[in-house]
Amino acid sequence: MREGLVSTSVRRVVVAAVLAGYVPLTASGCFGTFQLTRKVYSFNKEVSPDKWVRWLVFIVLNFVPVYGFATLFDAVIANSIEFWTGENPVVAGNESEKMVFGPYGEVGHFKVIGPGRADLELIDGAGRLTALELVREESSVAAYDVNGRLVMRVGDLDGNAAVLARAAD
Repeated sequence: MREGLVSTSVRRVVVAAVLAGYVPLTASGCFGTFQLTRKVYSFNKEVSPDKWVRWLVFIVLNFVPVYGFATLFDAVIANSIEFWTGENPVVAGNESEKMVFGPYGEVGHFKVIGPGRADLELIDGAGRLTALELVREESSVAAYDVNGRLVMRVGDLDGNAAVLARAAD
C-alpha cells in the first residue's frame, strides 16, 4: 500500500516538474531565441524534400531525444547566457552577417558590428537604399541614419512591439 503511494507521489512530482519546465518554453513572455533548437529544426526541415522522410527524421530526433536536449540546453544555458551578455553562444561568431527579405520586395544586408550593434543596408521594392545602424538599448532597439540621427526606436508597449519614437519628417 505504501509503495503505491510513493509511486503516485513520485509520478505527480515528475509530471509537475515537466509541466513547470514546459510552461516557460511555451509562454509568450519567455526570454531567449532558442538558437540550438532552431538549428535542429532547420536541419530536420532541409534533410529531404520528401515530407515522409522529414517526418521519420523528426520522430527519430524526438525518440533519441535530440529536440529535448536542444531545448533543455537552450532554456537553461544558452538563453541564460544570452540574457546576461546579449549574445547567444550557439550563434556567436557564426551568424554575424545575413540577408533578410521583406514582404514587399525589400532586401536587407544585416551585419553584426559589435555587442548590441548591427548595420542594416536596406533596399526597398523601388530600389532605394537606406543605411541604418541598429543599437540595442535597455528596453528597445534604436535605428540611426548615417549621420547619427535617430530614425526610429522600437520597444515593448504593454506586451506588444511598438514604435516608441520616430524622427520628425
